[in-house]
Amino acid sequence: MKREDLEKLELNAEQINQIMALHGKDIEKHKADLAALTTERDGLKKQLEEANAAIEGFKQLDVDAIKAAADEWKAKAEQAQKDAQAQIQQLKFEHALDQALAGAKAKNVKAVRALLQMDALKLNEADGSIVGLKEQLEKLQSEADYLFESDQPAPKVVAGGNNQSVMNTDPFIAAFKRGAGLKGSDNG
Repeated sequence: MKREDLEKLELNAEQINQIMALHGKDIEKHKADLAALTTERDGLKKQLEEANAAIEGFKQLDVDAIKAAADEWKAKAEQAQKDAQAQIQQLKFEHALDQALAGAKAKNVKAVRALLQMDALKLNEADGSIVGLKEQLEKLQSEADYLFESDQPAPKVVAGGNNQSVMNTDPFIAAFKRGAGLKGSDNG
């Protein structure tokens, strides 16, 4: 989907931006799904290669050795599956964290990630949110607000103005003399 196609439909800039943002979220979700599936596929390929190698080895073993090798292969397959699941979980966590930091308007995601206590963060499988992130982000935004884009507009700089000195005016000089008790003032 291109911005030009939406402009041809005579949509205003705000509508186009909203549509493009939704489209971008869909694309990011699909990228994460693709990465997870690729990791799972690679894990399964590795398991298949190990299984084929084990089968070739079984042809030359006796029964007791086959049982031992089968048990060993079963343990390896279970471990490979656990490792693949852990990688998938890590990918999902990383993607959800990047999306959350982008949603929090972090100027530099890597810099903000470096300041987070990662061991205190957990992925909520139900909604894809990061548990514990909100509190850490609030603390960072109060301590290091320069890492995040501001919701407030930039201050307006006004040029020009009256740059006459107030200290050279007659009322100021007279008040100064009165306060110092000098001659030439109204009271002396």
